[in-house]
Amino acid sequence: MNKYLVKIESVEYRQGLVDKFEKVGTAESMPDLLLVTTEQPISVIRECAGVVMVESDGMAEMLVDQPDAPEWGLPWISNSGGSYENDKSGNGVDIYVVDTGVRDTHVDLVGRVRTLYSFDGAPYSLVGDQSPTHGTSVSGCAAGSVYGTAKEATIVNCRIDWSTSDILKALDKVLRDHLDKPDERQSILNFSGSSLSSIIGDAFERLTQYGVVVVAAAGNSSEDRPRWPARNTWVIAVGAINEQEKPAWFTNKNCDVYSPGQDIVTASVFSDTSINTISGTSFSAPYYAGLLACLIEGSDKFNSSSTVSDFIWRMRNQMMETNRIANFPNGGLPVRTATTNGLGGNYYVNPSKAFTDSEIRDWLVANADNPQVVADACESANLSLNRLNRIAGPDIGIDDLNKYFKDAGVTPWWFT
Repeated sequence: MNKYLVKIESVEYRQGLVDKFEKVGTAESMPDLLLVTTEQPISVIRECAGVVMVESDGMAEMLVDQPDAPEWGLPWISNSGGSYENDKSGNGVDIYVVDTGVRDTHVDLVGRVRTLYSFDGAPYSLVGDQSPTHGTSVSGCAAGSVYGTAKEATIVNCRIDWSTSDILKALDKVLRDHLDKPDERQSILNFSGSSLSSIIGDAFERLTQYGVVVVAAAGNSSEDRPRWPARNTWVIAVGAINEQEKPAWFTNKNCDVYSPGQDIVTASVFSDTSINTISGTSFSAPYYAGLLACLIEGSDKFNSSSTVSDFIWRMRNQMMETNRIANFPNGGLPVRTATTNGLGGNYYVNPSKAFTDSEIRDWLVANADNPQVVADACESANLSLNRLNRIAGPDIGIDDLNKYFKDAGVTPWWFT
């Protein structure tokens, strides 16, 4: 049987595929993205009504590492001359790690890991074709109590088999989890891998549209540009430097930010106390994801792409030092490096908290006949989709939010 990733114009076209093919699975939170399993060739799916894009299932690339050397990364990030100094710890922030799995009993992470998705039901493995320690080592850099930048953040484990279909399943779970959790919990996703799939790129973009900050490794192939999905404008691309303050020999260039990525000491999967020394942009990225978790500690969950875009723009000034490194080749772009500077105060408070559910409901009753006014006001208040779903209902004419806005030709604020 062949497996395909399919994007359709709208959910109305799904039934036509269900009637024609052996198995059609739908991403719960992204219903226009489907997994189709069939004996038929890809050309048959392309000819179906409503199909925008179709890809054969394939394998994404885990960005491999190379071992050995001393600990230096955390002191360099805080520019402290020997210690790691950070007055925030990422408490209350979820860092989703889409990777090989996380050893949740490791002393550097214990008590702060929850498994959201696993392709085989196990939180991690000690064997496998892919590097078994990769996900645990990434998590150690992001949130390890000793080796991480956000020492009290929660790691949300999403264990994948690195097929594009499995990545889509994991991202769907991430989006649903993000939407369902309280407004007080922020969301950052780390992806230390590479995939050329356009549909996977669309899925990452969908996450940012709903308020998830996405950080990705730039790649380890010494190329002039980051790999996908890090190359996308809605993803923060992180490259690697070495202890000599030069580009790591393997790092891709033209990145948004650089952080330590060569000879990094972090947690290892092989026992509850094991560590290893490891290299790769796979470990630069979670260092920076952890720093972002520290920056937004105490802030409210983002609910739209506009708040994510504003955050990414602002963090260039708050979480990066420009031109700390001289003569660094970056294609003419400013060389920004990770730092703990600029962490004072809460980053973001949701303005919708100024209004009670009852007040919002009364306002919706008075304005339900003008979807554009509703969309504009809700975006300005960063009203979460979950909260609006809870408040709205058929008695005020908004029982199906997507249909309500679509029928009026209005783009919902979470897609702006």
